Amino acid sequence: MKSHYESLARVIEFTRSADTKAGPVIALQIALVGTLAARFDKLWVIVNGSPWDIENTLLVLLLTVYGVFLVVVVVLAARVYMPINSKTGESLIYFEDIAALEFESFEAKAKEMSISVIECQLLDQIHRVSQIARVKMRRVRWAFVMSFPSSMLWLALLVWGAVR
Repeated sequence: MKSHYESLARVIEFTRSADTKAGPVIALQIALVGTLAARFDKLWVIVNGSPWDIENTLLVLLLTVYGVFLVVVVVLAARVYMPINSKTGESLIYFEDIAALEFESFEAKAKEMSISVIECQLLDQIHRVSQIARVKMRRVRWAFVMSFPSSMLWLALLVWGAVR
């Protein structure tokens, strides 16, 4: 049983690690948007120019693509903080299931549980938290991957605004 509790603690630490990694991704994207917004007055002149001008069309396209990447990165990173794990109504280890019970019902069920049932529920919890950790890590990984093109587009827009 001790090894199961240690496994659960390790898996929970993986989920916390994903949370820790998602924060800087969001902060970076917000900082980049802020610096671009501070220079947007120079880009706005181009956007308000002739609608079929090549420079205007390219800038609007670049801004649109950057906006899409920005939203994708922020949504991926933000979704790390919102894991989805459904209640079963049967676990006395999973906090959602415990909270759904009246205290008297929880107490009665907990007192009559055998060691083998506790072990089975603990293993189920390890499996569920592992699934959550996997999803969180994938989202963080994709947020990092998508940050590169987002940052390159931001740089192009920043340079365009500085040259203008």
